[in-house]
Amino acid sequence: MNWLPEHKCGLYLTHNEHRDLYESAEEWIENRNFEDDFVSPEEMQKAIQEDSVWRLQWYPETPVGFYSVAAASLEAIEEAIRTRGQE
Repeated sequence: MNWLPEHKCGLYLTHNEHRDLYESAEEWIENRNFEDDFVSPEEMQKAIQEDSVWRLQWYPETPVGFYSVAAASLEAIEEAIRTRGQE
């Protein structure tokens, strides 16, 4: 998994966390304002349609500030991370 972002503190990968709360993907996204975490609006719609949400959250420097990215598939997250690394 050499594509994971560098992080001096925690890194967390979750899949379908919404199901632990008996919510649909759509409810979970809306209730937590995770719309901006998605790699694209199309990925968010796909996640809602498939009821499948992958989310990667990491703390690059300190345990205070973090980044997160979400998608319908782990492959989409990997592609987004790799693309960001080239910018």
